[in-house]
Amino acid sequence: MEPDNNYKNGMRDKLAYASETPDIEELNFEFKRSVYNGSFATGLEEIDDIRFCRWEGQSDDGKKYSDIRNDGSPAMPFEGASDVRIRLIDRVINEVVALCINTWKASKLRVAGNTSEDAPFATACSTLLQHVIGGRMRVESLREAKLLANYANTYGWSAAFVGWEQEIGKRENKVTMAQLEEVCGLALQADPNSLIGQLPAYIKDEMSRDLAISLLQMAVDNLPEEEIGRCVDELRQFGETKVFIESITKNLPVITALKPYDEICFPPETIELQKARVIFRRVYMTEVEVRSMVKTDGWDEEYIETALNTAGKTAWYNDPNITPPVMLLDNRQYRNNNLVEVVYAYTRQIDQDGTPCIYYTAFTPQSNSSGYFLHRKLGYAHNQYPFIPYRKEYIRKAINQSRGIPEILMTEQSEMKAQHDALRDRTSVETFPPILVKRRAQGLTKIGPAVQVPIMSPDDFRFMEPPRGTPNLAMSIIQQVEKNAAIYFGIPNELVPQTTTQLIQQSIVDDWLTVWAEIYTHVLQLCLQYMAPEELERITTIVLPQNITDIASSFDFEVKFDVRDLDNEYVMKKMQAISQFVLPMDAGGAIDRNKLVAELCAAISPDIAKNIIIDQATASQKMYRDVQTDIALMLMGLEAQYTENDPTAPSKLQYAQDIIQKNPKAQQALQGDQFFQALFQNYAKNLQMSIQQQQNAQIGRTGVTPVSDEFIQQQQQAQMEAAQQQQQPQQQNLQ
Repeated sequence: MEPDNNYKNGMRDKLAYASETPDIEELNFEFKRSVYNGSFATGLEEIDDIRFCRWEGQSDDGKKYSDIRNDGSPAMPFEGASDVRIRLIDRVINEVVALCINTWKASKLRVAGNTSEDAPFATACSTLLQHVIGGRMRVESLREAKLLANYANTYGWSAAFVGWEQEIGKRENKVTMAQLEEVCGLALQADPNSLIGQLPAYIKDEMSRDLAISLLQMAVDNLPEEEIGRCVDELRQFGETKVFIESITKNLPVITALKPYDEICFPPETIELQKARVIFRRVYMTEVEVRSMVKTDGWDEEYIETALNTAGKTAWYNDPNITPPVMLLDNRQYRNNNLVEVVYAYTRQIDQDGTPCIYYTAFTPQSNSSGYFLHRKLGYAHNQYPFIPYRKEYIRKAINQSRGIPEILMTEQSEMKAQHDALRDRTSVETFPPILVKRRAQGLTKIGPAVQVPIMSPDDFRFMEPPRGTPNLAMSIIQQVEKNAAIYFGIPNELVPQTTTQLIQQSIVDDWLTVWAEIYTHVLQLCLQYMAPEELERITTIVLPQNITDIASSFDFEVKFDVRDLDNEYVMKKMQAISQFVLPMDAGGAIDRNKLVAELCAAISPDIAKNIIIDQATASQKMYRDVQTDIALMLMGLEAQYTENDPTAPSKLQYAQDIIQKNPKAQQALQGDQFFQALFQNYAKNLQMSIQQQQNAQIGRTGVTPVSDEFIQQQQQAQMEAAQQQQQPQQQNLQ
């Protein structure tokens, strides 16, 4: 679909239609608009200054001095007055971030399908996500989660980039002549005329070196001729060599937290991120990283040479470092030296078929040319921008209409600083008050312990009376500020009701975990798209459907955590209530006890629960295998391990009967082997004792034995007696 004349005349969005060659000039223009979106970018440094307590004229000892004040004004109210750093905002952000991270680590990921047939696939998807994010990406995901929470709580919003990353490196492989002869021998068996099969002989013959190099080069790709020659010589002389072969060193999803207007930006008219015209992501790369993109992502080599000349330059600078705090020298040079600014432009456009799709273009704004590293369709099956926004609050529709904690608490922090400064100055005046000196005694005063002060009259020197009033007023103001901040952000405080704190915390946690549910969805979709089927099967133990779009859209992702579970006392009371009141009332078996045990373990210790809890299907399979092992040991003449009051006894006894019925050898042994019969009878009696103990506990509560349990027990007893009766004639014949 070609754009009409109105578009060509500039009356429509120049980025709306896709083309084989991107409009770098237009992208550069939009990038500048986006970076300075509403002049918000210039306020990021001010927000950092508020959080980290940075201002002009600071001293290391937290006092005011006239000689370091840039405006030339004297220190007030006196030289050396208090200038303390009150870190209320920093502390509140750290506590909210800690709440987010700890609840995320302890949260439960629930993947639910639309139908009962989806249950195995839902379990497999959950296993896959836990393997990838909780295992192979554990360190990276935790680091980026902390950054994402910090960015959003500081600046009001942030976004997580979720993409797929592949890295290529060289791996050292040791090759011996024996290994080569074995492989080439197989080739000769398949084809006696195979030249590859003759490779070991050519390597040993120095006169056939060139032929050996040619054959080995056919077998091993991406190795230069001189490297192949070295391998041939070493194999002939030493019988072994080392080969450095290119291989994929990383092939995983990537989750990256992005700092607003520094690492991610978008045009001012953007309301929802997924509906943006264009989204820019900025990174800084070394020369090695830039050049490696030729193989991993197909970047243009000619443009790379142009871009490397721009190293050290940047379109806009916002120091992301916390230190040095104040009186900063311009450190952009050492930060950006040897680094190339690379901007990825993700644009939703109409392609030639009239279908909306996402293109991404990589370029550097500093090249001043129409060149670019790469331009093509994004290719992700979900057809969405690879960005998940996280907002601190929802008060407007636009993503950047969200306030960070510094903006909300800056006046309260200033109030606390004023009260702390006043208390410190008051203490200084009370400890060493000003001295009233008569004019004629001026210049003779030296005050200190055991210092002799010459006087002519008793009233030559005297201390000024300390200020009247009490510091309790300042302390009460500080306490009230702390209380207000605690109520607003869900910070535990003895003056705030616990229910109020939990309500605020739950709201914060729900917003935070909803973002991670979206991240998990994108990660799963990318894994299904880019992971090899055999790797997916190895992780999940089942074959996932090939239609990745259908499977990704047919599941609901939910990440939940109850903030009340942070209170150990509450958890213990909840467990006690379930065991004492709920379980005894479960006459109909409505409660899934396996799931209940998993929930209780997770409430006590999420980390331990993740290591010890297995899903119900796996638990049943494991129990069945354990019973098989017990019967196999008894067939070998070994006695099984007996368990006292085994809660799984009913299932084990049922499995044992099923295994005996399906195994003719076990049936024959039960009839003809007295020792095996005795072992199996003891094994069954031990399980029946556990069942009887559970029934006795229920009888003690209800006064009766359930008819179904009694009927099952009679059947089991009849089966045991029938087996004994069948064995008696055989024993008599043997005698």
